[in-house]
Amino acid sequence: MVPVLFEVAGVPIYSHGFFLMLGLLTCLAVVVFEARRRRWPAGEVIPIGLAAFVGGMVGARVAMLFFHGWDAAPFVFVQQTYFDPAVGPGSILGGVVGAYIGGHLASRSLRNAGCTCDAFAPAMALGMAVGRIGDYLSAEDGLGKPTTLPWAVPVPGVDYLVHPAPLYDSAFNVLWFGALIALRDQPFLQNGNLLKLAIGGYAVFRFAIEFVRNNDVLAFGLTPQQYACLLTLGALAIYYVRPRQLASR
Repeated sequence: MVPVLFEVAGVPIYSHGFFLMLGLLTCLAVVVFEARRRRWPAGEVIPIGLAAFVGGMVGARVAMLFFHGWDAAPFVFVQQTYFDPAVGPGSILGGVVGAYIGGHLASRSLRNAGCTCDAFAPAMALGMAVGRIGDYLSAEDGLGKPTTLPWAVPVPGVDYLVHPAPLYDSAFNVLWFGALIALRDQPFLQNGNLLKLAIGGYAVFRFAIEFVRNNDVLAFGLTPQQYACLLTLGALAIYYVRPRQLASR
């Protein structure tokens, strides 16, 4: 593992924070490319993107209360810790939900704003693929549960091999990015539907991968992260099913 990549004037550059920033820049680059390709006005994309960024930061930290309890409160309510590279950004699930809420509220506040959120779907996937490399190099949460599979990896402090869970996440998001790029121009995946597909697809994957991660079980053999995935999928199901039920009446 390589928790510190290098030093600049004696200041350590942590792999977690470095690849997080690289992931954010990758996400931004894809959003800009998609916005230009779709000819969306900068007056809509920029404020929505900024709102999504802020919402993601806040959501990632607030979710720590749900996943880790009140012991995480100092990292949620002390704003200075948001920029501490040794702490990290928080929960990726909370970040995704917070970014969606922030972007949605910003788009609703803009008059005559089209739905630019679909540009964030492939951007989010590729950004997470890059960011998860930092999780692997920093051995976040001990990477994963013990395993004897051929690709198992060692981690500091234990005498057994574990699942490289962050690399599973990164590999999935690379494939998911390719799938979203291939589907981005489908008529039925416009007006926010591509982003909802991206979030739903990641929620399904994350629910499955939790079985090899080290997060604590909450109830019935499931982790808080898995319950968050179920809530996300339930909300998406209600969003799509309810209009059909109302239309059939």
